[in-house]
Amino acid sequence: MNKIVNVVIAGRTYYLGTDEDEEYAKNLADFVSARILQIKRASGASSLDCATIAAFQLADELHKALNKNDKKTQKDN
Repeated sequence: MNKIVNVVIAGRTYYLGTDEDEEYAKNLADFVSARILQIKRASGASSLDCATIAAFQLADELHKALNKNDKKTQKDN
């Protein structure tokens, strides 16, 4: 990882190693923060629980997108 980027996720500062540019990392942090806040508003759960639920939801979305892409690639071949 080429650089350390300072990002804020759900009000906490993190220093992350990345090969991506700072703007990209901050956009990802904002995306994750928004998801955590959305869950917090809807449930009132603890910060840890909201972060865990957000991680689960994002992993689910990624997994479905990857599976969809795999199926499309298999269909095209």
